[in-house]
Amino acid sequence: MKPLNVSDLSRRRFLQSAGGGVLALLAAGYGRLRAQGVPGRSSRVYLGRFDPAVTTAETAVRDALLASTDLSWLHAGDSVFIKVASNSNLGPPAVTSPAVLTGVIKTLQEAGAGTVYVGDMSGALFVRHLATETIGSTRDNMRENGLLAAAEDAGAVIHCFEEVPFEQAYIPGIPAGEHHWGTDLTVAAILDEVDHIINLPRLGKHVLAGASLGLKNAVGWISDYSRMALHRDGDLFQQRIAEINAIPQIAEKQRLTLTLVDRALTTYGPDSGYALALDQPLVIASEDVVSHDQVALLTLLWGRQQTPLDALKSDPYPDESDGLNWWFVRVTWGSDAAAAYQPLSTFTDITGVDVPTHINYAYDILYGGRPDQIIVTPGGLPWPDNLAITLTSEPALGIRVGEPVA
Repeated sequence: MKPLNVSDLSRRRFLQSAGGGVLALLAAGYGRLRAQGVPGRSSRVYLGRFDPAVTTAETAVRDALLASTDLSWLHAGDSVFIKVASNSNLGPPAVTSPAVLTGVIKTLQEAGAGTVYVGDMSGALFVRHLATETIGSTRDNMRENGLLAAAEDAGAVIHCFEEVPFEQAYIPGIPAGEHHWGTDLTVAAILDEVDHIINLPRLGKHVLAGASLGLKNAVGWISDYSRMALHRDGDLFQQRIAEINAIPQIAEKQRLTLTLVDRALTTYGPDSGYALALDQPLVIASEDVVSHDQVALLTLLWGRQQTPLDALKSDPYPDESDGLNWWFVRVTWGSDAAAAYQPLSTFTDITGVDVPTHINYAYDILYGGRPDQIIVTPGGLPWPDNLAITLTSEPALGIRVGEPVA
């Protein structure tokens, strides 16, 4: 199967900045979001910057990890699953940067971890795991995109979900509280077996979800059938992404979300778009996946401010997203799924506190609302002035800059 090439489609494309504009019409059935902060609750996110000529990625990642968690949750011999984004065989930023793995794996090993797994199941354009057959290979994709060698060289065990026999590969996923999945959600069985999860997404736009960050990385856990249901019922797309993160095996085991941004995918996504290279990479890390994503989303907006105008003009989100999702459902899962298709909810503003994105839904589902404040702790080199401005320019987001890490 080949990745989607929108040049084959005849739709007009418009400039859509991730941070500007007014809210699109909401699909019917969305609940009321709690935009106000939860009294007394704050969240912390580390945001470091480093010069690769002076500091290795391994050191920068280790510093970010230890600044974000004290590892008190890790006991000798515990197993840890490192969930990467290996959506395709393409290199970063279409996938997690392989450079992040050495620092994370070695730090866990030195802290006493037992088996450290690294894995994923690639997107449905590249891998299908069905009862009757398996099409494609995440392991092969990881070999091509650099994640396989990086993980194995650091001493991790590779675990690709489609390599497990179908009958044993998946278990029911049941989000806490009310949810919109019914019985359609099944997730990788290894979630029941490991002690802890480390989430290593990439920083990228996404033609359907708006952005592909930590919460969106959870889609990699779910079965092919669940991926079909996610895309087919486009009106529930944002809510269901948030709800995947609310199943106990993820919500109760995920200890850290960390993104190494040596390159950012600032248009289109998940598999193609403008790759913005950073001479001085960033590392975003937090024990709170939702606040990680809030800061990462604004960092992505900062990256879009440095993206050439012609590349921004070719970004199909949000105007073409619904048509592309219908196309994806029809080509991947057939005419029956396409006949039951519900329009995809998209927004011209994906950063506002009252926009029904998966980030805002996740705050409600996981924490009962947004924190009063998100404290962003700088580390390493000083940030660019326009990055700090982008992070703190909207008071309703509650973001403030804390004291730098000593």
